[in-house]
Amino acid sequence: MLAAAHAVLEEDGHGGLALREVARRAGVSAMAPYRHFDNREALLAELAAEGFDRLADALTAAGVDADGRSLAQAVAYVGFARRNPGLFRLMFGPMDAGQKARLQPAAARAHAQLTAGIPRDLARARWAIVHGLACLIIDQRLAIDAGDSIDDVVRRTVGVAGLGIDPGGDQSPAA
Repeated sequence: MLAAAHAVLEEDGHGGLALREVARRAGVSAMAPYRHFDNREALLAELAAEGFDRLADALTAAGVDADGRSLAQAVAYVGFARRNPGLFRLMFGPMDAGQKARLQPAAARAHAQLTAGIPRDLARARWAIVHGLACLIIDQRLAIDAGDSIDDVVRRTVGVAGLGIDPGGDQSPAA
């Protein structure tokens, strides 16, 4: 059922996700989702929590160096958003208190992976830059030059922002 809900979410956004459509795609009765979720909002909270778990796993797999710096994590964060734009928007969108409580442990784990071992203000700046890049990219609001890869743009942007991550390579303004 969660896989069906994820597919609907990616196609129609969270505003278009209906339990009846999820049931149809999962090949179950229209009432079957209510055996697992109290309502649509509970399903959305479960999807968001699963998304944060998957994001935390991606950030963990990317790893960090001895100084807590990880350009690979920035790329992994944006890559997750690109592969799951509907889910990413849901994860960071408005939710009621019950939904937030359900996904808080998973969200905290993902956030901890991105900010571990660095000062609080630097962690906030790193997250803001990487999250902003992810949003701009999935909403197609960031110009990407022909022949340039999104991963390279992420690496250079995070590096230029001076967030304790050394991207290496050319750091000229034209880069």
